[in-house]
Amino acid sequence: MKIKVRDFIDFFAAIAAAFIFYKLLTIATGSSTPIVSVASSSMIPNLYPGDLVFAIEAKNLKIGDIIIYRANCYGLPKKDIIHRIIKFEDSKIITKGDNNPIADPCPIEKSQIKGKVIFAIPLLGWPRLLLSYIGIE
Repeated sequence: MKIKVRDFIDFFAAIAAAFIFYKLLTIATGSSTPIVSVASSSMIPNLYPGDLVFAIEAKNLKIGDIIIYRANCYGLPKKDIIHRIIKFEDSKIITKGDNNPIADPCPIEKSQIKGKVIFAIPLLGWPRLLLSYIGIE
């Protein structure tokens, strides 16, 4: 099998197009992470591992909204978390996974929020999830 220069060009053009599309999507949605794969079972029965969620800028938040935020406290991994807002306390936001028995251990600040989930597509996030498991993010 002979690999042609054209194949390399097509491959890198596809990667560049995907990168540009993602960057344009961040601008259009106002979210720093407009597309996220659900990695855990904490949001079952509403979101399952491998679902692909789409997010917009987190404006006009209310109880019941599902948000993506960067965890920044002891007890949670320093990763993006997808959980539901259950309460507001002063300027802090209390979240909880739908499948978790208690609220998240630390209230979050608005600055930690990366986006508000508007819809999800079941199973479409598995390829992205698998890439992150092998260290490609």
